[in-house]
Amino acid sequence: MWTKIAALIQIFCLLAISVPADADDTASKRTLCVWDLMGANGDNYSLMKDYRLAAKEWNVSLQLKAYTDEKIATEDFRVGQCDGVVITGLRAKPFNTFVGSLESIGAIPSYQHLRMVVAAISSPKAASLMSQDAYEVAGVMPLGSAYLFLRDRSIDEVGKLAGKKIAVFDYDKSQSQLVRGVGAQAVPSDISNFAAKFNNGVVDVIAAPATAYRPLELYRGLGEKGGIPDFLVAQVFLQVVIRKERFPDGFGQKSRSYLLSQLERVLSAVERYEKDIDPKYWLHIPDEDRPRYIALMRDARIKLTKEGIYDKRMMSLLKRVRCQVEPSNAECSQNLE
Repeated sequence: MWTKIAALIQIFCLLAISVPADADDTASKRTLCVWDLMGANGDNYSLMKDYRLAAKEWNVSLQLKAYTDEKIATEDFRVGQCDGVVITGLRAKPFNTFVGSLESIGAIPSYQHLRMVVAAISSPKAASLMSQDAYEVAGVMPLGSAYLFLRDRSIDEVGKLAGKKIAVFDYDKSQSQLVRGVGAQAVPSDISNFAAKFNNGVVDVIAAPATAYRPLELYRGLGEKGGIPDFLVAQVFLQVVIRKERFPDGFGQKSRSYLLSQLERVLSAVERYEKDIDPKYWLHIPDEDRPRYIALMRDARIKLTKEGIYDKRMMSLLKRVRCQVEPSNAECSQNLE
């Protein structure tokens, strides 16, 4: 009898050796903390579920963890509870100042420019710029063009912002400086409460991507008197930031290439959200006024770059892209950015 049992044990051992292990058994298991306004029900989180499937091919098994509070997601990543994190560019800036300067004021004027910028920084040629200290930006995803949302549409001129209360993210120095520069009052906020302050009348103005209009119910703050000038002030991005030592060599570049392949899908979703805005809120800025506003934003970028808030290398890249699209622009013959 014992001879038969020993034979059975030997057979089971041989079977265990001959059957290949499940892919998840051999893949590196890592945690990706994902911020999304809608938590696990949001579009960002949904995209990351597809990203998780792609990561299996790169021998990484990702466990997704949803957050609705971006500050907590960022802090959990900072203290090592997450191996990677998906957060906005402003929150990600301390981990990489180059990529963190993508959201500089007026630097990416259209989605045509944006496509070129994302392709450039996702290229293997830019890989060294995507790493800083222990961290690597493993890709970016656009959240859309940011505009000013006004509770009073009569604020149709920069000079009329003087004395108005504007919500600024207290972790972004550039916003406070820009607001003070127009004589307005900066009201410290973060992504979890700036919309409520606008909707409840605590602040007069916010800057937000058009994609936030419906999820954050910004139509409540706009009411019957509000408006949105059709002048883009910045592009907003999500960034995938990872701890390099926790991922296999080459993971970051594979990730950037994958997210680049998803760019049109993401932009299509962004444009659907933008079309959801009630047309009555859009305020047209006259064509003759636009060059003045472009110059104001450019002067602000130059000042903030000199002060070290924006990264010089990113500012140079963004200028090259703008001049490739519109080589006749005055800035293209000058060496200020």
